[in-house]
Amino acid sequence: MKKLLFLCLFVATAVMGQAQVSKMLGQWNTYDDKTGDLRSTVNITEENGTYQCTITTLYDKDANGKYYVMKEPYPKGFEGVVGTQLFSEMKVNGDHLKGKVYDPESQKTYHGKVTYKAKTDELILRGSLDKAGVLGRSQTWKRKK
Repeated sequence: MKKLLFLCLFVATAVMGQAQVSKMLGQWNTYDDKTGDLRSTVNITEENGTYQCTITTLYDKDANGKYYVMKEPYPKGFEGVVGTQLFSEMKVNGDHLKGKVYDPESQKTYHGKVTYKAKTDELILRGSLDKAGVLGRSQTWKRKK
C-alpha cells in the first residue's frame, strides 16, 4: 500500500511539474536585474524535450524615458544580439528547467535554472557559476502581452 501511495504521489508531482513547465513557452520580456529597464523580448520553444530561448527584439529608452524597439543597424555592442540563443541543454527537472544559459552582455555561459511563478505569471531565471545556484544572480521575466 505504501508503494502504491508513493507511486501515485510521484506521478502527480511529475504531471504538475510538467504542467508548470509548459506554461513557460511563448514570448517573455526581459529586464535588467540591476536597473529594472526593459531589455528584450525572447521566445521560448520546446523541441524533443529540450527548451530553446531566442532573443527576438531589443529595446532602448528615448530622451523622455519611453521604450522603443531598436532597429537595424543596431548600435555598437548590440550587433548580432537578435537571434542569439540564450538556452542550451535546457531540460525539465521537476517543476523547473535546468541547463546552460548564455549571457550576451558578458558573452559567458553559466549554469541556469528557470522557474515559473504561477501567481504572478513570471519566470525567474537564475544564472550561476556553480551547479547549486549559490554564486550567481537572478532575473525576473514577465510574459509579453
